[in-house]
Amino acid sequence: MIGAEVERLHHVLARWLGQDCEPAVLAEFRDSHADDFTLVTTDGAVLTGEQLFAALAGANNSAPGLVIEVDEVTEVAESAEFAVVRFRETHHHDGRTTARRTTAVLRRTPEGLRWQHVHETAA
Repeated sequence: MIGAEVERLHHVLARWLGQDCEPAVLAEFRDSHADDFTLVTTDGAVLTGEQLFAALAGANNSAPGLVIEVDEVTEVAESAEFAVVRFRETHHHDGRTTARRTTAVLRRTPEGLRWQHVHETAA
């Protein structure tokens, strides 16, 4: 279940960044996150959810053809309230491939899993 959520969300993100699509795609991405979501980027910046979503709002189709592959998904810890997962993201775009190792905290809610925190490290 956690692995499927990780793959789903990255498919949505790749669609938003890699295709010309409707705002509903970004809304789906945003709705998957907790209100107090934070992201530590590969360069060490700490972004709030609002900062991330504002940046993404202007990024539709900014990386045409982007594909994001997810593998090595490992549940590090879990409880009734949270799950911690580690995975590798591989981004393919414009003939280049980059990878990052990511750790994420997902909150369990009555509506389903919500992304609480993500920390990315370049690989």
